[in-house]
Amino acid sequence: MSTNFKFTDLKRCFSKPTDLGQGSVGMTLLQMSIPAVSMMLLNTLFFMVDTIFISWLGELPTASVSLTFPVNITLFAFLEGVSGGTTALVGQNMGRGRLSNARKVAFSGLALGYLLSACAVPMLFPGISAAIFNQLGALGNTEMLRLSYAYNMWLPLMAPLITYTFVSNSVFRCQGDTVTPLVCMAIANLINGVLDPIFIFAFGWGVGGAAAATFVGRVFAVVYIRRKMKRNRDISLPFLLPLRRAFTRYWKSISAIGFPVTLATGSIALGFGGVNRVLATFGHHAIAAWMLGIRVEDFYFTIAMGVGSALTPFLAFNYGRRDLPRMMAGIKAAAWIAGSLMTVTGTIIFIYPHVFLGLFHPSERVLDLASRSIRISMLVYPIVVMHFVLGSSFVATGYSFFGTATQLTRSIFARIPAAHFFAWWLGERGIWWFQPFSYLISSFVTLFCFVYMMRKIRQDFAVS
Repeated sequence: MSTNFKFTDLKRCFSKPTDLGQGSVGMTLLQMSIPAVSMMLLNTLFFMVDTIFISWLGELPTASVSLTFPVNITLFAFLEGVSGGTTALVGQNMGRGRLSNARKVAFSGLALGYLLSACAVPMLFPGISAAIFNQLGALGNTEMLRLSYAYNMWLPLMAPLITYTFVSNSVFRCQGDTVTPLVCMAIANLINGVLDPIFIFAFGWGVGGAAAATFVGRVFAVVYIRRKMKRNRDISLPFLLPLRRAFTRYWKSISAIGFPVTLATGSIALGFGGVNRVLATFGHHAIAAWMLGIRVEDFYFTIAMGVGSALTPFLAFNYGRRDLPRMMAGIKAAAWIAGSLMTVTGTIIFIYPHVFLGLFHPSERVLDLASRSIRISMLVYPIVVMHFVLGSSFVATGYSFFGTATQLTRSIFARIPAAHFFAWWLGERGIWWFQPFSYLISSFVTLFCFVYMMRKIRQDFAVS
């Protein structure tokens, strides 16, 4: 009887939104985390599928596309900042029963996202593209510059589409609905996976075909999410916003929470760029191995990201209700869920990295380097869980600057110097130790910030 009840309870995550303020904390987080983790894995598949087909074109195209990651991450940094600020404020207002304010925040967040997505427009110009990719490791290689431009020129066209899905998915998560974002990403992945081989090989578009397939997938995702939005009685976001000054009303509040998130994600781009420059001294094989290793690791790390994305609206909602015990229980439950899933997945990938890397048809040298990268990185999975879970609490409560401090420490202040040091000390085969070293150093910053934040929250709740 008990088993049947749990199974029925679990099925609710695929049928109706979860009540963030009532019921079992563990079950609530599990109900939200399953679709959220699935969505993150599908998001990873977007780039995974592209990388698989591109890798069949050769190691130079693979390395060239790797150079585009910092640029893409920079755009996502802006949009994740808007999404994080919107999620926190919408969740807090809904927790306080202020639906009208929550609706205004969502509209304001979408308008700000559209404005920031225009930052991708310069990538349409080959001269600007070449200048940027030369700094990121192309080092004057004309073929790498051509391939990088062919792949990245689609980014400005996709930026508004990505913006709409980011903000819309934030709204649905704040309402306890993590299934709609999951289906949205599944549609985009299905279209991308079908069109990739057609555009890349049948049409002969090469790396540009992979980006074109992604663009079409994003279009279908927007069509789906817009249809769901029309049926959302509480908050319904149109794709095309009318010009209204009122949409700027919450930009300052969203930015106060979101800008630190943007800096944190943006630091990843700088970190990748810095590491690529170090790896470039060993040749394009090392850059290709770094990219393939990241692609496989993504399936491992995105579990924590998915649980973290489910935890953020949960914490924001209960922070609005001033329910500290439920917030702490949510943080513990999220840590257990992420830790359990990552232990199983990480063990499989650690033992059999060659099986996953074989999808990319790498050379023996790239396969060896990528395998070492994966196995060394996975030694710090408990720290990874802590970073994403506590990072979600920073965003949900408005203390997102602490997440920025943690990410800057890991991505720039620790990672880049460590890459230089281990490259000098251990060479091509040992440089990969920069990953666990940077996570270890940043973990001290994370714990310090979390303790300080909890002290401030307890004081605020005691006064109110």
